Amino acid sequence: MLHYIVGGTFATLIGTNLLHDLLSGTLGIMYSSTSFVRHGSESNKVIDKVRKDIEKMDITIKLELVGTLMVKLQKNDITKIIENGLVDLMFKIKSVIDWIDYEIAKHKQKWFSGYRSINFEDKIEELQNLVVILDGRITLLMNICKNECKDDVMRKEEK
Repeated sequence: MLHYIVGGTFATLIGTNLLHDLLSGTLGIMYSSTSFVRHGSESNKVIDKVRKDIEKMDITIKLELVGTLMVKLQKNDITKIIENGLVDLMFKIKSVIDWIDYEIAKHKQKWFSGYRSINFEDKIEELQNLVVILDGRITLLMNICKNECKDDVMRKEEK
């Protein structure tokens, strides 16, 4: 009889723990699935954040400004150096953005891409550093344009 009572208690304890684990696991999966459907995946949020970060850097307007300023400048040794540096920098910026776009497209093609993690922090940091360099070169270019405009005005006044 003692074996029956101990065995029954032991079986009930194991059965209760098994049932508890099964129910909590099932409820956890259901909760995470409904949360995913309601709020979207974490990787989609990361991708949206990356796109917003790139948009905040305002790269396209800066590149258009560089193009406009380069047309107005007189060609000399200094402007050629700046122009070569800007062209090199623009290629680097474009390659980082192209790499990010490629990785996003590749990630979206994977199975269960919404459940997979994706990380662009290093590329965003690299892009931010390149944009800081671009801002400095734009400032330098604008100062050169300003000095050339002053020189042009002074030449016209002398005549």
